[in-house]
Amino acid sequence: MKTFQTAELLAADLAGARVDHNEAQKVLAYVRSQRSSKALFDYLQAVVSNGRAVIRSNQTLDYYRSLQNACTRHLRGMDYEELIWTLGWAIRLMRYYRDYPDKAPKRTVDGGASTQEPTVQQPSDSAGGKTQSAQGGTPAPVKSVSGIALQVGSVFTGKVIEDDENYFVIEVPGYSSDKVIAVLKRDESTPKFVVNKDSARVEVTGIREARSGRTILDVRRAPKAKSKG
Repeated sequence: MKTFQTAELLAADLAGARVDHNEAQKVLAYVRSQRSSKALFDYLQAVVSNGRAVIRSNQTLDYYRSLQNACTRHLRGMDYEELIWTLGWAIRLMRYYRDYPDKAPKRTVDGGASTQEPTVQQPSDSAGGKTQSAQGGTPAPVKSVSGIALQVGSVFTGKVIEDDENYFVIEVPGYSSDKVIAVLKRDESTPKFVVNKDSARVEVTGIREARSGRTILDVRRAPKAKSKG
């Protein structure tokens, strides 16, 4: 999932620049209120150019300069839905990367996280095994801690552990959420799951490995299990 990889890169930039989490949250709230990707760049430019009128701290202005540079590098050209999802995840991740910098994507010489798209090595059960693909062929199972095998077509029920405007994040049975998560995109038919209370039955449609090493399962809602009898 390219947008999640972009969120990781943006989070690494923000954490590396020591951007204040609260200021980043303010920017996110403003963009959500405007429902426009252009609003992000216009707002950051206005603050950086004329912020002295309302912002007295040089440090705070530096936060906004870093935000502007990082957002321009990673978010330019995105539509509103993709941008707000990516920025929201980046802000969640930046604290984690600040506390655990070894988990962040490697940063380049110019101070930015590398934007080179990685060759996605899909998990397999052996070094010479087939990679995961939703485009056809027989998917190769991944080593499972317990319960499900991580492969396209696997069906499982997991607790909904986080959400935002566009996605639900689902716990994968048998795996720590810092190692493996499932992501379900919202649509008109998606129930209003309650975080940390409801569970969702889903089917794996794709598997990605993020730069941090975390495995991301793209999922869709699966039919209810047929009752025996």
